[in-house]
Amino acid sequence: MASRPRQWLDFALLYLLFILVRPFPWTWLQAWGRGIGSLVWRVFRYRRGVVLANLEQAFPDLDRPGRERLAEEFFRNLGMTLMEFLAFPRLKREDFVRLVDIHGLEHVDALVEAGGGALFVTGHFGNWELMAARSAAAGYRVTAAAKTQSNSRVDRIQNDIRRKAGVGVLRTDSGVRGMLRALRDGQMVALVADQDAGGDGYFTRFLNREASVFRGPAFFSWRTGVPVVTVFIFRLPDGRHRVEVEEPVYPDPAWDEATAVAKLTEHHVRRLEAAVRRAPELYFWTHRRWKTRPPAEAAGPPAG
Repeated sequence: MASRPRQWLDFALLYLLFILVRPFPWTWLQAWGRGIGSLVWRVFRYRRGVVLANLEQAFPDLDRPGRERLAEEFFRNLGMTLMEFLAFPRLKREDFVRLVDIHGLEHVDALVEAGGGALFVTGHFGNWELMAARSAAAGYRVTAAAKTQSNSRVDRIQNDIRRKAGVGVLRTDSGVRGMLRALRDGQMVALVADQDAGGDGYFTRFLNREASVFRGPAFFSWRTGVPVVTVFIFRLPDGRHRVEVEEPVYPDPAWDEATAVAKLTEHHVRRLEAAVRRAPELYFWTHRRWKTRPPAEAAGPPAG
């Protein structure tokens, strides 16, 4: 956890940006975001070692200059994502609709017509916050599952922005009952599920190496019978975005928990992997994705 002075500094910087973005056009904010991203990469060198190591792991055939170019492009995307998110409160419904195209909306409409809930699973990829806001602007009842941030002031700003965009917030660190209740009540819950899950996670290969994945999305789907719907957002050359909603995958009633976790987790991990390979600059490379090692690997080679 960051120190109290650091938390105050983070809050002050975020709030200052929040105030500054209000009067400026969307394209200006994107340009400034790209500039901020380049500054963070070139001058502040934030998590440079982690980002380059992750890119080497994911793209071993890419040379060092190529990884550095990709890393800077990632930081530019991250800067744009931040500036866009802070601008949400001033956007109207028609602005979200104009800025974001949705492909695969027929899958969502079919779920709404059926009256059941759904678990929309994505990763820290593109402007993931914009997907939920755009869906809310289209009239869908969307709840974002979010972990409480260690910095309470930053956490409050983030969730105020989400709520003002019409997105509900469900705390993931308050236990599983709230999630199960929301899904059984027919809500559409959006979950970002791509960070390291520790020793209790499900291990599968992700971008060339075994990674620990949260079991939650698959477990919630299995317990409630709602489908897993993978969804990703891509940037378009004109500054707008494109959301791609993929076909729902339902749990088989005959599966036991272990089978459901394996099959549904493999599904959403493979879809995220495909999205990352398609647009690697949009992925969140500052996270130590492969930090937790599988038990056999962590134990080392057998003696003898």
